[in-house]
Amino acid sequence: MSYLSRMEIPGSMSSLRRQQARWVCAGTLAAATSLYAASPFFTLWSITSAIRTHDMGSLNTCMKWESVRAGLKTQAVDSLLGPPHADDELPEFGASFASSAVSNAIDEEVRPDRLGMLVDHLMPQEQPNAPQTLFGLMRHVHMHFTHPGVFEASVLMPGHENETPLRLQMRIHAFQWKIHHIDLPAPRHAPLVEASAGPVPQPVTQP
Repeated sequence: MSYLSRMEIPGSMSSLRRQQARWVCAGTLAAATSLYAASPFFTLWSITSAIRTHDMGSLNTCMKWESVRAGLKTQAVDSLLGPPHADDELPEFGASFASSAVSNAIDEEVRPDRLGMLVDHLMPQEQPNAPQTLFGLMRHVHMHFTHPGVFEASVLMPGHENETPLRLQMRIHAFQWKIHHIDLPAPRHAPLVEASAGPVPQPVTQP
């Protein structure tokens, strides 16, 4: 074996090792991306299973309570007050009083020890059309990423068919997906009637 042929072996081995390292890095990155993309679906599956079995301990670990309460307060105040009225003599006082009352009520009711009552209120067991299996529950859920770190799921709750869906927003907290925001079912707004800006047609008179 010549000197040149002996020199080619280390060079080819080094190139092969670099290529193998690139494949390992690419495979690791692809596996990590796939695992991250699938993780909120597994979390949502766990949440749905906990709701079906009424496992409030497991469901509680998936809740970011401070953020959930803050979102519910905003939703409740907006629903209660609505748009401001021009003839309101004390708008700031009334809004402040209502906001404080709503905030105190949510702080009192939306707590880990009352989680079971909240779930029963949203999904009563006696609903005849409610899906009874875990697959039946998941089949009615619409899921999608709205941001690499934000995942949303919406479902039309039994008994609330004429209202907006229940919407859950999940975010990563300490390497775990948790429910960060909840939009409760609410009455659907009636569509606005569009008015035409053109001239009003005049009736045709007979001579």
